Amino acid sequence: MTRGKIILIQGDMQVYVTCEFNGDMHPNMHGEEVLECFKNGVFQNYRGYERFVGNFNRKYFGYDEELIRESIGCGKRTIDVTKNWTDYLYIINESSDEWSIKTKENGEKLLPHSLAIIHYQTVSNIVIRKDEENLEKTSILSEQEFVDILNRLREASDLLEQVNKIFRDSRENVENDFCNAAAMQISHESTVVFLLKKMLHDKYDYIEHFIYELDYGRKYEAGMITDENGQDIDIHTPSLLYDFISNNGIICQKEV
Repeated sequence: MTRGKIILIQGDMQVYVTCEFNGDMHPNMHGEEVLECFKNGVFQNYRGYERFVGNFNRKYFGYDEELIRESIGCGKRTIDVTKNWTDYLYIINESSDEWSIKTKENGEKLLPHSLAIIHYQTVSNIVIRKDEENLEKTSILSEQEFVDILNRLREASDLLEQVNKIFRDSRENVENDFCNAAAMQISHESTVVFLLKKMLHDKYDYIEHFIYELDYGRKYEAGMITDENGQDIDIHTPSLLYDFISNNGIICQKEV
């Protein structure tokens, strides 16, 4: 099993480390998602990092433990990996300062807004994010197209739940693959969600939050989402969600 951790450097000497995710953390597997989100600017603030880690854990691991802790012992803007035995570390520097990575050979510089991939005690790659101003921000989906897609996903999810309930309640249910509604349906939901996020540049996973945590907006309550001034943001419909992501999704905060 290929293990991995995701480390965020932010602000003035703030370093956050995830738990060790055990499985498929190779750069060509789950690590590719970390790299892609870094390139899209997901980790520019702690909230984006926290939300990514939560969704990442939910999708691939389902750990019921503390996912993120604040690291200590990273003085002089240096991270020492000479005693690291985790297969891969993904070290993301979103601070405005240059950091150093101490390896057994010598060391590497980690510039602001760059990501280092560490394989045991060796730096295997460093990626620098392009200037955000040069990234294409325009959505290629209209609001109506977005609303239609989310409504279809919701209807498919509701239908799947109804079919599963029928089998669960049936006295004649025989436990085999044919009695599992999920096995009867070829579902590409995760792919559709991924494409929607890419098309709308949803860096902070608000689409996944809307679908999975808010149950397509049906669990939304006033006060759950606020802006940086504490003002309520209503995203209980696909249309409102589209407008929010398109206009000012970066400043949103999720209140528990």
